[in-house]
Amino acid sequence: MHYKSVIFPFTALVGQELLKKALLINAIDPSIGGVLIKGDKGTGKSTAVRSLSYILPEIQVVEGCSFNCHPQDRTLMCQSCQQEYNANGKLPSVKTHMKIVDMPVSATEDMVIGTIDIKKAIKEGIKALEPGILARANRNILYIDEVNLLDNHLVNILLDSAAMGVNIVEREGISLSHPSRFVLVGTMNPEEGGLRPQILDRFGLSVEVRALESKEERLKIMKYRREFDQNPDNFEEKFFKKQEKLKKEIITAQKILPTVEIPLEMLEKIVEITAGLGIKTHRADIVLEKTSRVLSALNGRRKVNLDDIKEAALMALPHRINQLPFQKEEPLTSETIENLLEGEPPEEIFRIDRNHQLRKDIIRQEAGGSLQGKNSPKVVGDRGMYLKARESNKPRNVAVDATVRKAARENRGKGEFMVLPEHVMEKVRVSTAEALYIILIDSSSSMRLDKKIGFAKSLSWLLLKESYEKKNRVALLAFSGDEAEVLAHPTSNLNRIEESLEELPTGGKTPFTPALYQALKMAGKEKSTVPVIIVISDGRGNVFMEGNLKNDVKLLNSMVHDVNLVFVNAESRGRSIGILEDISSTFNSPHFYLEEII
Repeated sequence: MHYKSVIFPFTALVGQELLKKALLINAIDPSIGGVLIKGDKGTGKSTAVRSLSYILPEIQVVEGCSFNCHPQDRTLMCQSCQQEYNANGKLPSVKTHMKIVDMPVSATEDMVIGTIDIKKAIKEGIKALEPGILARANRNILYIDEVNLLDNHLVNILLDSAAMGVNIVEREGISLSHPSRFVLVGTMNPEEGGLRPQILDRFGLSVEVRALESKEERLKIMKYRREFDQNPDNFEEKFFKKQEKLKKEIITAQKILPTVEIPLEMLEKIVEITAGLGIKTHRADIVLEKTSRVLSALNGRRKVNLDDIKEAALMALPHRINQLPFQKEEPLTSETIENLLEGEPPEEIFRIDRNHQLRKDIIRQEAGGSLQGKNSPKVVGDRGMYLKARESNKPRNVAVDATVRKAARENRGKGEFMVLPEHVMEKVRVSTAEALYIILIDSSSSMRLDKKIGFAKSLSWLLLKESYEKKNRVALLAFSGDEAEVLAHPTSNLNRIEESLEELPTGGKTPFTPALYQALKMAGKEKSTVPVIIVISDGRGNVFMEGNLKNDVKLLNSMVHDVNLVFVNAESRGRSIGILEDISSTFNSPHFYLEEII
């Protein structure tokens, strides 16, 4: 009983609710595949694992069996126990607590699976198997500290045994096996190295443990630890009722579990979550279903509900989410799951690729240069000196002289002079005012497809860099959800604006026209400058100010005077839906495809 007295009570653990829940789930249903615990040293990982065994019911094992076989269940018996059971109809048994079986990082394959005495095997079968760690772990808890430092081959063996419930030892053409069902628990400090995705996926659940931040909780931890160290027996007695209550809940859950149902609509929710997160393994769906059923049983219910699935997802999915090349790793949260189920994909962060180069000068028009210095000519609408004329479907400032000349040329030889709509030319004016470039970047969910947002960020960064070199000012706005967010007001500080662009996440709806409205209002406040708004988007707007796109464009058309607009289509020419092309034509603004520029 001394061993029992020094085990810190599971119910005395402060905080770390997700960790405790993940351990209980695996104790109730070991087929889930164990739990991987990530976190710094000193955050209670080992304490939680070692305290787990004493809140679990005692188990019956065959007396004297090296494999902890079940005395009544033939599927949990080794070959020798099966033979004795068949001969006598019963097996001698004893009650025992589940044990923590430690797996050293230095373990070899023979230490893990056991070894075979070939000569003895020919005569005595299973008795020739020298038990390894997996034999001792059967029906117990197998604990691997720093699992990320363990040889990948050994990790695969452990995970295979956990999944099949059997350890198979093959040597010199002889194959022996024994039951190997255990609660697999691995801990790791991510700063000391990671695990391959294939191995991560084999762990049923994963939780991240952090040091508690609450002063009250940290004080409680110190108080409990001091009480336990001074008098373990009294401390255990203090939590005896809670421990017994939790034991009963576990026994009840184990009895209920086989009868728990999961409705079709709940299965559909599981698929909706895993597909929405882009998880590429079906094991995720299966583990999520199993975990949801255990949670339902643990709560005394025989039917899985949505809350079970949401809670299960926080443990079954974090380690299975694919990290894309430009994506910053973010923890899976309840809000992310809620957004998925409500139709809002989670946010993702794509990094800037600084290896791209501009292949086309998207600001250069028929007059003026691109991203020029403060005193260089800039193209404007109704401001500045009349420099030249250009064709326009909807001229804002008619160039009468150029219009007459064009009409005269095209009427030559016809015997009459007539000015037709197609003859009308627009004035191109220039000013020496300071330049302001407002970059308006689409960061909605649709920009994730084909990594469009990654290219859009790279283009924005190139424009920022060139603008900085030309000593122009730049503002940065990003739009998703219901409106645009000003990431950087007009500034010449490249570092400040670059950092905002780098950390910009993607996700949510596409408020294209409301965002353009905000950018135009910002441009309108810059009375002494010549504003140029560069819009980078796929044009798939689904949030409007006036009810629909047509009404919004009509409103915006009245605001575009004295502002130069440049539209960059994030879709390729072949995949564009045509909306951005139509809008740029309406505003008489240049339109480019992103693929043409970088």
